[in-house]
Amino acid sequence: MEWRYRGMMDKDGVCTVREVFYEPDGTISSFAVDPAYPTGDSPEELITHMALMLESLQQPFLLEGDFIPESGDDEVQFTFIREDENKYH
Repeated sequence: MEWRYRGMMDKDGVCTVREVFYEPDGTISSFAVDPAYPTGDSPEELITHMALMLESLQQPFLLEGDFIPESGDDEVQFTFIREDENKYH
């Protein structure tokens, strides 16, 4: 499984950058509950992370309502809803 940054909007219209996880075939499987923030072990690494975050905002924003919570191993996990009739927007 791989992850990428993506812009996400919640039901109140608040936008954040999140880590979104993808299956090997490229479909979205889940996302990080907490927004991502830029960090780095060096100035160059921080710049790289910020550039990746900015690049992610060029893609369409995901809507938090496109995911449903599932119980996991002491962590909240979310699964992408593929059928439009099950989304809240």
